[in-house]
Amino acid sequence: MIQRKKPQNLLQFSAQDLAGIKLHLNTKAKSLTLGRLIHTFEKDQQHYWLKTQAIDTNENDQHGFVNEIGFYQQFVDQTEPIDFLLPFQIVTDVNKIIAQKSSNTALIISHGQTLLGDISNSSIDRIKATFFKMLDAVEQMHCLGWIHGDLKGEHFLEFEQRVCLIDFEQVEKISSTQLIPYLTATPRYMAPELFQGQAKTVHSDIYALGIIFYEWLTGQRLVAKNYEEWAYLHCQHLIIELPQHFYMFEKLIQRMLAKQKNSREHNIFKLKHCLLTENA
Repeated sequence: MIQRKKPQNLLQFSAQDLAGIKLHLNTKAKSLTLGRLIHTFEKDQQHYWLKTQAIDTNENDQHGFVNEIGFYQQFVDQTEPIDFLLPFQIVTDVNKIIAQKSSNTALIISHGQTLLGDISNSSIDRIKATFFKMLDAVEQMHCLGWIHGDLKGEHFLEFEQRVCLIDFEQVEKISSTQLIPYLTATPRYMAPELFQGQAKTVHSDIYALGIIFYEWLTGQRLVAKNYEEWAYLHCQHLIIELPQHFYMFEKLIQRMLAKQKNSREHNIFKLKHCLLTENA
């Protein structure tokens, strides 16, 4: 009898395990308005997140959660490790353990550590290594045919010495040309072409990643008061000014943040090469 390999990224909570856990609601205010119910819990001294969806929300608000579950579902039977994913499990019958009225389906993921902390004590080599791992995580996703669609710094976590991505509510197939009639990205990280009504692409993921790199290097978040100001900033007024001791990253950032989509470097292999060779 041939035994199937155990999927590498899957958690293995039983119904009995879940019945015995103590959940703590830990949902941000904005997520609550979308009906997301995010809990934390501990099992065998390990920490986990459980995410589900309130049932009394509209179809647009529910779309992101359904989209994310569908994205993870394709990897349930994957026997080879998917390095950019945290260990996960899709579970059902969770309304038996959650006090709030919720979907019957939930996503459990392992807890990861914040990746982009204080940069002041980081060496150039460590910064390069972090950037490389982040580029690699996004490249893996693109190679599987997916755009993340809502990259931001908090969506990169460290787990067992690898960089993982989370929050796949806005993922799209690279081959998709569908224009979604409502905002599904964060204006702080939106590429100029998205403000012009164009579809998300690999190029827009790269732009968002460039903003993440830039904010980490400068130690400052970009500032705008509303959607119109964000559009003006990204489409016309963004000026790349790095601290002098980080000038070696300027070419990389410029290539990632080119305002014109067709001028923006979207080949991650070339971006890695630039990272490792520019003033190495």
